[in-house]
Amino acid sequence: MGAFTQALGESFHSLPAAVQAFHSSGNRRYAGLADITRSRSPYGALILKLAGFPPAGQAVPVTVTVEETDKAEVWTRNFNGHLTRSTIRFTGTPGIIEERLGPLTLRMKLTPSAKGLHYGILSAALYGIKAPRFMLPASDTWETEDSAGNFHFNVTATAFLAGRLIHYQGSLTPQ
Repeated sequence: MGAFTQALGESFHSLPAAVQAFHSSGNRRYAGLADITRSRSPYGALILKLAGFPPAGQAVPVTVTVEETDKAEVWTRNFNGHLTRSTIRFTGTPGIIEERLGPLTLRMKLTPSAKGLHYGILSAALYGIKAPRFMLPASDTWETEDSAGNFHFNVTATAFLAGRLIHYQGSLTPQ
């Protein structure tokens, strides 16, 4: 069973069909296009580099491959040749997942609704050192279904002293 189906339990079924399909169990691959804007501050650029986020661009070809293991999901996001890998696992607490992006570990609260799935950051650690609450990055991340019935993502992350780190959005279809 996948990290998201475990974390969401019965509320998984309240999600739009495209979001349910994207987070269903098993290995899967999606492709589409993304628009990406990044922070121009040196501090923001350092955070993005450590986490492996992609460069800025418009209509960037993207594929997302999810490989399920016994304890986690390994996500490989290929933004036109730039790979961003992460490992996502269910923490054992309902509604809570953990994502590791290089040396950055994020603990996130999932909030499902008929609109889609919202992610909120509960804690962050860099190289295992937990960020104090005032330095905690914020996320306004939604996964929804677009008007064509495709999986749509809209990710915004901000950080203390850096402001908006990254914003990327687009739609994906199963491959």
